[in-house]
This record gives sequence, C-alpha cells and structure tokens, in this order.
Amino acid sequence: MEQPNCEAGDIEVRQVAAGEAERLMSFLLAHYYPEEPLTAGTQPPEPEAADKQFLLSNVPHGTCYVALHRGRIVAAVVAGPKDSHEPEHLAEEASKHAGGKWGRILDLLCAVETATDVCRRFGVPSCLHVHALGVDTQLRGRNLGARLLEAVARRGRELGHQLLCVDCTSVYSARLVRRLGYQLINTLRYADHLDASGQQLIRPPPPHECVQTFVLHL
Repeated sequence: MEQPNCEAGDIEVRQVAAGEAERLMSFLLAHYYPEEPLTAGTQPPEPEAADKQFLLSNVPHGTCYVALHRGRIVAAVVAGPKDSHEPEHLAEEASKHAGGKWGRILDLLCAVETATDVCRRFGVPSCLHVHALGVDTQLRGRNLGARLLEAVARRGRELGHQLLCVDCTSVYSARLVRRLGYQLINTLRYADHLDASGQQLIRPPPPHECVQTFVLHL
C-alpha cells in the first residue's frame, strides 16, 4: 500500500475529546494492541474488555492526545495520573482479575510498580503515567510519537505534576524516550517474572526482553 503524503505541518496534535473514546479505541486496536509486547505475549491475542476500559478511563482526565492527518487519527497516546498508592491499587486490581489475560498483565505491571514506586521514590504527591502509545504503521519514523509525548509533558506541567513516567514494554518505545531525555530507573526482564509454578508469565515476541521504566522531570 502506498504511504500517505504526510508532512509535519499537515499533522494536528490535540487532546482527545470526551466523545471520541470509541474512535480512539478503534485506532488502538489496529495500531497499538497487535504489537504491544504484553498483549502479544499472553493468550488469547485479543485484549480483554477490562484492559480496554482501563485505557479509556483516562480520557476524562484530559491527558490523552491524538495526532490527526486530514481528520484521520494517525497516532495516539493514553496517559493518566497516579499517586503513591498505585502499587497497592495495582495489587488489588491484579487479584480481582486473576486467572485471565488482563490479570496476568496486571500482575507484571504490579511487580514493576512495586519496584519503581515513583511517587514515593521522588517524593512527589502524584505524577502522570503514559499507558499506551501507538502510531499508524504507515507513518512510523516521522516523529509522531515524540510529538505526542511532548504534548503530554506540557499537559503534565499545566496540571502541576513534577514527573512523567512510562513503563516501556517495547525496545522501540524505550529507544524513543531515551532520545527524549527520560531517565531509566528500573528494568524487569520478562524471563524473570514467573508464576507460582515457576513458569514465565508473559512471553513477548523478539526483540522485546524486558520492561524498562523511565521518568522525565517536568
């Protein structure tokens, strides 16, 4: 398929409106979930309803953004606030959804959150956390992900947050945030996260080997 003729000036970056949740999810199902390592590394391949509901629950915070080309979503980022109680909150959610795909994903994210505990670590009451970043497969390599993360950082400053945090489950997202000046604070290898029987809980496809947590001071 021929790539769209898309210049930087043709792209509009704006906040996701309250009534755009369904449109946002349609984009994420096509351009985020299929390659997201936690989703791809657990069966079945489709995300559970609770997973999708969680992402969309961040829209009312006004911290989610899309990049548009001629009115069509070509990239999207989902972010939302969290506070010092996030490790306990994720543990409760992982227990609630135990046994399912979303529960397995939450179990790993809980381990990451417990190890990083960014609000307590940096002594801040809250921070903004990036949960998902997707770019249209035809338009990758055009700095759209960076523009969206920069928009989230600006919004974080406006809301009074001192920190922006992201758990990079992919080598590509980790490469992007390093380039943007984020600080690496933790690494969890997928091979080291085991279930009660000693089996690896999530097995993403190569080249993804770990979750790396980065922060940006705002």
